[in-house]
Amino acid sequence: MILKDKTVLVTGADGGLGTALVQELISRNVKKVYATGLKLQNLKNQFQNYDNRVELLELDVTSTDSIQAAALNCNDTEILINNAGIELKIPFLKEEAAKTALFEMKVNYIGVIEMINNFIPHLQKNKDTCIVNILSIGSLAVIKRLGTYCASKAAAHILTETIREELEALGIKVIGAYMGYVNTQMTKEETKSHKSEPQEIAYEICNGIENEEERIFPDATTLNFIKKNPIKTVFFD
Repeated sequence: MILKDKTVLVTGADGGLGTALVQELISRNVKKVYATGLKLQNLKNQFQNYDNRVELLELDVTSTDSIQAAALNCNDTEILINNAGIELKIPFLKEEAAKTALFEMKVNYIGVIEMINNFIPHLQKNKDTCIVNILSIGSLAVIKRLGTYCASKAAAHILTETIREELEALGIKVIGAYMGYVNTQMTKEETKSHKSEPQEIAYEICNGIENEEERIFPDATTLNFIKKNPIKTVFFD
């Protein structure tokens, strides 16, 4: 799939990997990027004096109304990148663990489902389209102290694997991008592991989209992990 002249929507574009994805997409001459985030002002700060192909849109992936409004306004979307995510780092034995888990599920899993469901009609109509779910090594392995986060990302991984064949019948490709630690606000407290730069990850993800890879492993951490632990998805009818 050639990115040139495509219209792309990126969730969670107001910082970190989301911002880097928008910048990388523009460098590959896409037609337009809908850069979405929780607060319009944060988006304006990130993309001040930026290319006029970037359209800024406030979008809360935990709000059905917000998602439906985005789908209505961005009905020319050809590539949907579900990048918005959250990692709250609350120990499981803490009293608020259930509340934390629910919110992580809303952002990292339920929000992805709602985005996909609302954009399917447009993606089907626009032809040569795809969905890219930004996942994590935490989708495939347990990261200590991040049990509820890993559970939400594992759910998003299973969803990605499950809908791939179904949506392919509609002409929509489904891609999962799995990464280790990325040097963003979300991982600032992590000091023991190597962190890739968002720009490096965005570059590899865009390469993977253009190569139509079903699963993208954009850094050394996930590449090494997957060599030792290949993904084996078992389906039951």
